[in-house]
Amino acid sequence: MLQHDNARSHTSLKTMEAITKFGWTVLPHPSYSPDLAAPNFHLFRDLKNVVCDTKFETNDDVIHIVRTWLHEQDKDWY
Repeated sequence: MLQHDNARSHTSLKTMEAITKFGWTVLPHPSYSPDLAAPNFHLFRDLKNVVCDTKFETNDDVIHIVRTWLHEQDKDWY
């Protein structure tokens, strides 16, 4: 199964031929992300500012910095 963002390069004839050749099923892609509520956008903007220009060696490093940052926020922030 394959899910892509419907960009022109992903829906070109050559790409679609390759997808068919490999026997992949293309999953539909919504035009928006229903799992992100509008109030969450401030979270991702602020978190992006914290992690920008940071190179993570492992997924555990990412989890650690995100959890630490979340715990440092005031209750009013939520």
